[in-house]
Amino acid sequence: MNEKLYIKASSCISPQHSYDAGMFLAPAMSSDNGRLYVVEQDYRKYISPVAIRRMSRLLKMSITAGMQCLADAGVLPDAIITGTGRGSVSDMEHFLRDMIEFKEEALNPTYFIQSTYNSVNGWLALQTKCTCYNQTFVHRGLSFELALLDAQLTLNEANSVQNILVGGFDEMTDYYHFVKNKIGYWKEEELNSLDLFQHGNTAGTIGGEGASFFVLSNESANAAAAICAIQTLTKPTVEELQSAIIGLLENNRMGMGDIDLLLSGMNGNVLLKPFDDMVDGMLNPSTTIVAYKHLCGDFDTAIGFGLWLGNYILSGQNLPEIAVVKQGAYKRIGKILLINHTFSGDASLILLESCK
Repeated sequence: MNEKLYIKASSCISPQHSYDAGMFLAPAMSSDNGRLYVVEQDYRKYISPVAIRRMSRLLKMSITAGMQCLADAGVLPDAIITGTGRGSVSDMEHFLRDMIEFKEEALNPTYFIQSTYNSVNGWLALQTKCTCYNQTFVHRGLSFELALLDAQLTLNEANSVQNILVGGFDEMTDYYHFVKNKIGYWKEEELNSLDLFQHGNTAGTIGGEGASFFVLSNESANAAAAICAIQTLTKPTVEELQSAIIGLLENNRMGMGDIDLLLSGMNGNVLLKPFDDMVDGMLNPSTTIVAYKHLCGDFDTAIGFGLWLGNYILSGQNLPEIAVVKQGAYKRIGKILLINHTFSGDASLILLESCK
């Protein structure tokens, strides 16, 4: 069995006030246009004014979230591992528009260079002078989970205490939203994002974006929460997902009765309702159910926000009322099961537990 991953620090720039955890959901941010954009921060704390002018929103929010996470942990990374479903879409769109407008002549290479998937990792490595292992996973909706699995393998093989910076990031652009709307990603009806689950009888969801980073270690000191297990599933049926949940818990000597809180990746899409109903039916009646995609929107690495929220709940035993789908009879939250579904039909499971 793989060793636990201890979360030493986390930082998240999202459509909510998550960057300053003390302001989280005070107030809750919402949208009526079917998409949620991040709450912009003062990026000059970690990025020079000269460099910031040439950076896309994705680069700015990812570098800032990553550097803040390291600052909170008080460490320099022994490795940098990230996942992204699309990388810097805005830079690529800009570069392609320039190719058409200038007929492939006299092009500014900056947009192309910064559009590569590993540009965030490169900037973080330069900022921290980290010359160690550096990897970016680009596997659509499972990108962040594979970054976590790589960090787990790396820490399992380490002979000493190591701290790895792991992150997930994606951005929303108007053109991306327009294209994906043609294949049914988004809700057709107008709704407030906080009312997403009241529209669970129709297909589609709402779009989102964000950057979530974590310092993960093989040492438990000063950690508030730990990742006990991670599992990914490729286009599972309802029965296969049910079997995977049971197997994951059994491998960690647990049953559904040991789960204090289900952190559900439900997104209001009626096509996923059979999966949500199956999981609800497995739970102990006293288990609390919390959702997160009405707060951050849905995107390839939205589970990063879910993991940040799980760590936030375990760290302070704070349960945001607006995120609660079903109130349980818990006294203290010790174990969380995080479930996510991707646009492509894949799924993932993450088991969290409190270290306090």
